[in-house]
Amino acid sequence: MRTPRSLLTTTTTTTTRTVSNLQRLPYEIMSYIVNYLDIDEIFDLSLSCRHFQYLVREERFCKAIITAQASHTAEAQEAQRSGQFSRALRRVAKRRQALSRASPYLVGIIAFADSYEYIHGTLCYIVEARPKRWLRILDLHRSASHELVIDIPTLVHEAVPRSAKSRKYKFRVLYHANGITSCLFSFALPHTENWLLIFKADEQLIVATLQLDSTAKIFVRNNKDYLYFGTHSEEGADGHRKWVLVGYDIEKRSWFSRKMHLADVVGYDIGSTVCFEIIDDYFYGLSNQTDFEIRETDWNSYYHCFRFPLHEPDLKNKQTMKTEDSWRRQHAEGPIDDRWSFLKLEKDEASGNINIIESRKEWLTNQSGNQRTYYITGVIFDQDSEVDSNRESPTPERSLTIGRSTRPVAYLDKPYGSDSRFRSPENVHPGDSNSMALVYTRSQTHLRAYQRCCSTYLDLVDDISSSGSSGPRRLRLRTGFRKSQTYWPSWEYLESSYGLESKPESNEEPVYPYQPNRIYFWPPKQDESNGNPFIDDIYKILNPPDYQGGVNPFSDERSVVYAIGEDTNGLKALVYLSFDPAARLAGMLREKYVLGEQDMPSLPSNEAEESYCNFEAGTSRLTQRSLSKDMLIGDLSHRPLPSYISDAPPMHTMIMPPSEGCKPWAWAEKPMHMHQNFTRKIFTFAH
Repeated sequence: MRTPRSLLTTTTTTTTRTVSNLQRLPYEIMSYIVNYLDIDEIFDLSLSCRHFQYLVREERFCKAIITAQASHTAEAQEAQRSGQFSRALRRVAKRRQALSRASPYLVGIIAFADSYEYIHGTLCYIVEARPKRWLRILDLHRSASHELVIDIPTLVHEAVPRSAKSRKYKFRVLYHANGITSCLFSFALPHTENWLLIFKADEQLIVATLQLDSTAKIFVRNNKDYLYFGTHSEEGADGHRKWVLVGYDIEKRSWFSRKMHLADVVGYDIGSTVCFEIIDDYFYGLSNQTDFEIRETDWNSYYHCFRFPLHEPDLKNKQTMKTEDSWRRQHAEGPIDDRWSFLKLEKDEASGNINIIESRKEWLTNQSGNQRTYYITGVIFDQDSEVDSNRESPTPERSLTIGRSTRPVAYLDKPYGSDSRFRSPENVHPGDSNSMALVYTRSQTHLRAYQRCCSTYLDLVDDISSSGSSGPRRLRLRTGFRKSQTYWPSWEYLESSYGLESKPESNEEPVYPYQPNRIYFWPPKQDESNGNPFIDDIYKILNPPDYQGGVNPFSDERSVVYAIGEDTNGLKALVYLSFDPAARLAGMLREKYVLGEQDMPSLPSNEAEESYCNFEAGTSRLTQRSLSKDMLIGDLSHRPLPSYISDAPPMHTMIMPPSEGCKPWAWAEKPMHMHQNFTRKIFTFAH
């Protein structure tokens, strides 16, 4: 947290206590100061003394902060309905801090399943006990106390009556959003038929069915009004397959007559080379490739990003980012290890702007080893542009206010001159490199994610293999978090530490407003000679003893879900970790807090001396050097919930009765983790 030094050092002594000048400032002046602080810094300031508690409790004050810094979060949307903006601010601050410091609030095994999907906070998992098969839908973000159960055989017989004669079929979930579930149903009678099933389980309503010509790389995206699905199935004149989109108007219950042929979208691996999303009222498409063949003469790589309004899937309404705004990299920067790459579109929590986020592991020029780096590129569309406009214009010099500095920073996010370019430090987050003491291989890193809201990359790593010792899998969370700083090193330091190229011609010295990454692990390492039984229980949740198969993870800005292994019945254990302080699951135990453990060897010696760890456990701040294992783990069994954590209201699912003469194919039940024969523990923490 950075505040004016003069305000912090000058104090006035009274007969009763010492009061800083900062505490004497009027309410209006403090409201001006906090405009220059992040939400997590405001929250830390509120914990420094009782005098500043109003910063996170006064509703009008908190509403202004949420509106300015987190207006596009789920917490803000809930606050708009309830009016509890102070609760929203505390939730946002604690969520971001918990994620960046690898300190989840909840962990547990919540189900066993044959297959599953985790989409926008909703868990959709299938349990097969032939001839019975169930699809179960549980809203984890809203801490639902009930889950929807769909009888798959009854559903498919009603949706596709001709499939009743087929004894064998395949059924998998493609997408779920706004209460609408899309599934792929395949059966052979005698030839294989593929059907897209779209339904609302809580209304016992089959929205639409469609027999598919192809299921190659099929995906579905929808909001409450429109649904689109795409396949990589159309063969072009050049012999390469292309993407094709089909849209559906949910309110009118009709398919759009015109398909969208995406002949200029290169790439076929969703999440790695291409990305499709519905955000607000637009369908977005993104590719990090622009040509099917690598041309030796083309040394620059560009993103291809487009959008069109959901209500009119027509090329006339399609907008495409101009080349000057979509520069990605130069091939001369070095080769890429594609196994580590991921690509996504993300909405900024403060501004609502859309950003491209890409992770690349590169062998950068003039460096002896490789490095994982996370790149952010803003999505810009010219509102007056024509279809597929690629008009070139001179590259402007932009100015950006980074951190709390008011100095204009000259930078370029695209080629400038011949080969020189400089990326804004705000848009480049250097991650792991092979110069670190401990480097995890790709096979040891099961989850790779990045959350820009808290400048954190998140991995799920197998820590036991790193030491070369034999034994069971030992999965742990690992985060890399960078925080802004009040001083900036010289350009020579940046050039040697981060492999940045020569600075562009400018009178301004580039600044780097971030400290080196702080690495956190969770749970803390166990002392082999004197282990903690509670930590052992957590490790058994993260690594179920009889489940040693593959790991299939998903994550978002507030949680991680992964399936692990198979038992003798072929079922996988579904493990859930939440960074949301308001997450609640019925039947969970609240016994202790467990904080993420900072990896001190990963920091330079001077940085390790100054690093600190914040938590509320009777004291406000302890240096990491004095933070012992006992301080990472503490007792909560006899303490009330902290005031900044509020219980989420219970969510009840109401199921509409089926049509007359129809057998019900959906109903509500208690979640699987609440069943009597479900013996796994679920722990919640408050730290």
